[in-house]
Amino acid sequence: MVRCASQLSRGVPPAVRLDKSGMAETQVPSVVAMLVCDQIIAEQGTNKKSLIGIFEHLGSTSFPVQVGRISVYAKLVDALGKHHFRLRLVTLKDEKLIMEIGIDADVKEGGGVELALNMGNLTLPEPGKYEFQLYAEDIYLHRVTMDAALVQGGQGWLQQPPR
Repeated sequence: MVRCASQLSRGVPPAVRLDKSGMAETQVPSVVAMLVCDQIIAEQGTNKKSLIGIFEHLGSTSFPVQVGRISVYAKLVDALGKHHFRLRLVTLKDEKLIMEIGIDADVKEGGGVELALNMGNLTLPEPGKYEFQLYAEDIYLHRVTMDAALVQGGQGWLQQPPR
């Protein structure tokens, strides 16, 4: 069971994942932020994240287009315990899988975790809307969309196409 943001704001406790005996195993994490950007840099020592080039639109002079680097940042709370997180990139119109990556995390103190997922050499087959979907185990947590548009002239691909 996953509770929505409106339930959390009304004081409803976070959902929990149950083991086979019906006992609470771990909480289902809640996403408080999820952004697409060019790059995520983690500062040595403090592990503070810098998100470089946040965007939601990508333009290209032709398709399919290979994008050198895209990063997704996600901040989660109520994530105590061991989790396998998956990030999927799909076409929004038919959910065709473009890419999928995973990361394991053992969240202890505080229950919060930041995921910094840097991906390289993605190929977007056509203009349209794409969706990054975040899962913990097989539980859907959150999504963020990105538009890919055909643009005239200029460089091969760019964020924020001219309007």
